[in-house]
Amino acid sequence: MPELATQTQPGENGARRARPSLLATLLNGVLSRDPKQRVRIGRSLLATFVYAVGWLLCEFGLRRWQLSHAGVRVYEVTSLLIALSYYGALRTGWNMRFKDPSLTGSQIIAAQFSGALFYAVMSPVRGAMLSLQVIILFFAMFKLKLRGQLFISVNALLVMGLTTTALGLLWPQIYDPTTELVHFIVLLTILPPVSLLGVQLTSMRAKLHQQKEDLLKALAHIKTQADRDELTGLLNRRCMRDMITHHVKLQSRSGEGCSLALIDLDHFKRINDSHGHAVGDDVLRLFSQEVRKVLRETDLVARWGGEEFLVLLTGTHVDQAFTAMERVREGLDAAAGPQQAPDLRVKFSAGVAELMPMEAMDKAIERADEALYRAKALGRNRTELALEPVLVGGTPGTFSASSASGAA
Repeated sequence: MPELATQTQPGENGARRARPSLLATLLNGVLSRDPKQRVRIGRSLLATFVYAVGWLLCEFGLRRWQLSHAGVRVYEVTSLLIALSYYGALRTGWNMRFKDPSLTGSQIIAAQFSGALFYAVMSPVRGAMLSLQVIILFFAMFKLKLRGQLFISVNALLVMGLTTTALGLLWPQIYDPTTELVHFIVLLTILPPVSLLGVQLTSMRAKLHQQKEDLLKALAHIKTQADRDELTGLLNRRCMRDMITHHVKLQSRSGEGCSLALIDLDHFKRINDSHGHAVGDDVLRLFSQEVRKVLRETDLVARWGGEEFLVLLTGTHVDQAFTAMERVREGLDAAAGPQQAPDLRVKFSAGVAELMPMEAMDKAIERADEALYRAKALGRNRTELALEPVLVGGTPGTFSASSASGAA
């Protein structure tokens, strides 16, 4: 009986593992589940942390330096409203209405005005507060473009220039005008190099982004070249073999049939000899275009070699594949010939084989090839069905041929 008390129901441990931790739940609640929004909110909370340090310094200053009580409260309320407003905008998703969902530019401008207010409040040690304007610029370096960088830098100088001028003129007994002038000159000396560095980083970031885009395009082009036949744009032999292998695995799980059709253009060598290789290339392109028009998007076509093509008809039994080949034949008959030989009509012979369960891919292609040769022997411009395989000795992939399933 004691053992029964310790037993758990099946799946109970899995349910416990699937249950999110308290920390994960808390983070999802504070930062959102969307990864991009989490990054944006995280940056905003980092700015809130800087505001919080300012609040602590203000409270310390009230006791240590007898700061203006009203000024401290104005700064605290203003910075708190800024922090809450941006957190609310980001957490509710309201920021997604804007071109820059991070709201970087407006957050930086708000921080610059808040920093100027903090500078005025911390009158005894306000010189040290100039570094805040530099720190704020670092937030712009990794997000804003060149125009935004320049605007933020100029705005910082304007805000602090107006602040130091107003303080020196209105309260000269507290804010010595000469000291304010020195503070502004220091800021005027520091900000331009920092801004220049930010512009350079922005330019480097743009170049890296462009290089990444170019690399992705190059990789996509290389992949296309690796998977496609250059002349026809169809899949190449290697890629087609991979696709057939993939569909064989799907077939083994779903039980859906699929068929292969091996196609050879009739008298293609004669076309090359009579009209030239340029017309021969046009014939290959014409056939490729027509076969893609007729077949379904789920069907795959590859240039198998020379004037041979292999078609994989998914979810299709052999009789349906036969009908599909006849539709392709009708489409070719109705199509105009190549531009240099408009009266030329493209004909083809085809062998169709249904890929049987447990049958090796090469065996199915071999059966389709035998049917194709039979179509050639019977006069060309026709479709022949492959012989049905018979499993020999229960060994997977080992078949022998039985009677023909039909012919066109």
